[in-house]
Amino acid sequence: MREDPESVVQRAARELKEPVHLDASFDARVMGAVRALPRHRFGVWMRMLRPRTITFSPVFSGLAAAALFVVALSMGRALGTSGATDGSDTLLSPKSGAAVVNTSPRDVQFVLVAPNARKVAVVGDFNDWDTAHAAYQAQHRGGGVWSVTAPVPVGHHRYSFVVDDSLWVTDPTAPRVLDEDYGRPNSALVVGESAP
Repeated sequence: MREDPESVVQRAARELKEPVHLDASFDARVMGAVRALPRHRFGVWMRMLRPRTITFSPVFSGLAAAALFVVALSMGRALGTSGATDGSDTLLSPKSGAAVVNTSPRDVQFVLVAPNARKVAVVGDFNDWDTAHAAYQAQHRGGGVWSVTAPVPVGHHRYSFVVDDSLWVTDPTAPRVLDEDYGRPNSALVVGESAP
């Protein structure tokens, strides 16, 4: 025999209004059980991967770039790569002495931690902001980590992740740049030329 839905609701309301009496040790038992649970190992990593805004001073950035250039130049001289002729580390053409630079697209790995995502795509000026572009569909790698390695042309680029075809997310590991067209923040990417 089925009960009338209205009487079920009234009975439930009466039961919810009755006071619950807990003994004094209830709180201590619950907190003891919570403290006995194992700590989550990935909590520290999740805090480290949380999006942050990083501001660079132009003076500091310029000094850091100059220091890196000097270090790279001195390492190149120390390793003798500027005069190499074996082809693998050649920076100068053996025939003409002119610089040889590879400007073909370079493979770039994009990674996003999105535990609740069902789909993640990379969009940017390098793929005309196309969320359906097959080469830029990220694969779920487990633990909420999504990644894809895709070709990106040499140069300066703007990009974002699109989660579940609707949520635009900047890369928490990359610098941000404001999109002049839509006012939406994007991530900045510089793909450098490579030696042949």
